[in-house]
Amino acid sequence: MWKLLEEVKTIIREVKGPISIAAGLHYNIKNFTINDLKKYGVARVSLPTLLMFSSLGAIKKSLNYINEDNILKTTRFDYLYPVQDLNSLL
Repeated sequence: MWKLLEEVKTIIREVKGPISIAAGLHYNIKNFTINDLKKYGVARVSLPTLLMFSSLGAIKKSLNYINEDNILKTTRFDYLYPVQDLNSLL
């Protein structure tokens, strides 16, 4: 776990300029938090796949419920986006 964070600290120490880190990837998602990166001076953190993986997980759960003929269970997710809030995304 700490090896990647130590590598980040080394990069920050050695590179003169803002550092951008791609976090939330399969090899580093459990290695540091965004607060860790902020604390050590990372200027920008991107999460290129995290939202996609979260969405795919929700899709898989929903499809499993539908396949089990339990469609009502798909409406019980805490993260189900309310239809009335869709305009706020635009």
